[in-house]
Amino acid sequence: MSFTRDAADIGRLLGWAARPRETPARHEDYHRLVSRYRGDADFASAVDAAFAAAGLYVTVDEREGAIVAAAPDSPLRVTLSDVMKRAQPLQRAVVGAVILAIAYTTYPEAVMLDDPDRMAVFTTRSVVDALDRAVQAHAEAATGDGGVDEEMLEAWRGWLALAPARPNAARRSGNDRPGVVARVCRLLVEAGYLTSRGDVDGGTWVARPRFRHAVAALCEDSELYVLVNGLADNSVEITAAGGDHE
Repeated sequence: MSFTRDAADIGRLLGWAARPRETPARHEDYHRLVSRYRGDADFASAVDAAFAAAGLYVTVDEREGAIVAAAPDSPLRVTLSDVMKRAQPLQRAVVGAVILAIAYTTYPEAVMLDDPDRMAVFTTRSVVDALDRAVQAHAEAATGDGGVDEEMLEAWRGWLALAPARPNAARRSGNDRPGVVARVCRLLVEAGYLTSRGDVDGGTWVARPRFRHAVAALCEDSELYVLVNGLADNSVEITAAGGDHE
């Protein structure tokens, strides 16, 4: 194996990793690189070292290809603010909360992140319901003596400012709660994390394996995800005790 060949293949694998909607099954070169990584320990070590030097964690899956997550201090890390530069902070907070709720809805239990064969299917409505429950639980918690997280408070205020779903509406709105969730899901489809499967309950979505890896990294990197997870779980008891709310 020559150094030149190895360096070229590492660069090509990085290039494929930057195209998350592509899979090895659709491209001979991508399939070759994935097969080489999985079958050549020396090459795999060289890839891992090169990616790590840029602050990137790489997982090479036979079906999904190169799945990359950036460390918090990586110069290649893209934040929500980078993606939504023209959006107001409150809008970014709402989109961030929606993404966290999608992560919670697809993988509500940590053990699910260890199952590569789990088919994580969810609907727009299930994400809206999870956020509604989390906001209700946060409101309950905010009435106590504990401190209030202002960033979380802004996210919840932004969510509550959105119009709720209109069950009998003749047309869908892109600006109510289901509409915003569906728009974020479509963004994740474009980014290669989800697949659209239909229009039931405002949209049916399937998480691709690379989303599972992204959520696993999120669990390690974000206390906010843990908080959303806990609020959504705890709110079940609150809702049961308080009855249904319109």
